[in-house]
Amino acid sequence: MGSVFEIMDDIASGQWSLVSRQQLLEADIPTGKIAKLLRLGVLRRVSPRVYATCGSPRSWEQSILAGVLSAGPGAVASHAAAARLWEYVHLPMHRIDITLEVDPASTTWVRGTGIHRTVVLPPIDVTTRSGIPCTSFERTLCDCTTLLSPFQLGRILDDGLRRGDANLDRLLRCSARLDSGPGRRLGVVKRLLAERDASFDPGGSASELHVLQVIQHAGLPMPVQQHKVRVGGHTYELDFAWPDHQVFAEYYGLAVHSGRSAVAHDSTRLTLLVAAGWRPLVFTDSTSDYEIVQSIAALLKTDQSDWALGDPTAA
Repeated sequence: MGSVFEIMDDIASGQWSLVSRQQLLEADIPTGKIAKLLRLGVLRRVSPRVYATCGSPRSWEQSILAGVLSAGPGAVASHAAAARLWEYVHLPMHRIDITLEVDPASTTWVRGTGIHRTVVLPPIDVTTRSGIPCTSFERTLCDCTTLLSPFQLGRILDDGLRRGDANLDRLLRCSARLDSGPGRRLGVVKRLLAERDASFDPGGSASELHVLQVIQHAGLPMPVQQHKVRVGGHTYELDFAWPDHQVFAEYYGLAVHSGRSAVAHDSTRLTLLVAAGWRPLVFTDSTSDYEIVQSIAALLKTDQSDWALGDPTAA
């Protein structure tokens, strides 16, 4: 009996304390022995043909992996489940979604789990998060286009770009492999890509991205993002810069730019930049979109006939 425990522990150690019936059979543990282990409480059934070892803690990761193991070889967590594994900044309603590449005539079904059958699931669209097979960041984004708003999807994409989890070229190629349908709106992905060209930089925060979008929507000249300037023996990186005008704009978030040391650093930085001829604009959470547009336009002295001077927040 001891060898049986060793086998189970070896399998379960990398699977959130889970073992599948198929794995036990392949390890030469017969059906009768599995049934006995269940009766004795050594194993706990968590999903069809999937068991947790005695005393193992329950978790959402365990539930997702149980669904994947139940669906069989080639199955991966997807949609809302994969979004949670990728730690999307916006999440669909929690549910266990599994995608399985199957023949269109397949009748595979797993109780309690959302099964999505697909004929397009290449290896590039599959990865592992927290030890759980799941769809890639880009494939998950495409699969969530009917579960989240375009605004939410944009924030997710930009956060993924900042973290290094997402890639615009991969997203383009992933969307090209798929079809729109009742569960997928690829037009949303196309719009997200159209707003983010090869030079796009998601910035250091969602608030910085919002400032960039306000500038773009107002029709103002687009700035250089994360522009490096050498002054006073220091190299500084400016959030948004118009080098030809020596104008730059910064977003000061309270969490980063408060406290004695932060204030001292920001003051020294601004003093050196102004002394070098740069003209600064500083935006915060309390700065309205209208104020952003007006202040940038004033310093750039842009031809105001090329863009709308009205309050961009007005209905």
